[in-house]
Amino acid sequence: MQKEPYSTELVMDSLWAKYEVQSTQIGITDPVITIDVYDKNDIPEIEKYLKAKLSKDDLEHYEIEIFSRWS
Repeated sequence: MQKEPYSTELVMDSLWAKYEVQSTQIGITDPVITIDVYDKNDIPEIEKYLKAKLSKDDLEHYEIEIFSRWS
């Protein structure tokens, strides 16, 4: 059985199909993943999703900031 390809970018791109996100950004010089969502009630579910989908290395490397400017 072949594993699916993995990249931080693929995980972040998958958020667009699964949730209503305003924007996502992966810091290059500053190790922060920033996600702006339309509905602040989605934040706990998105955090859970990212913990399940991101690699252990990514979770240790990046600080994750999820926020909503809209609600």
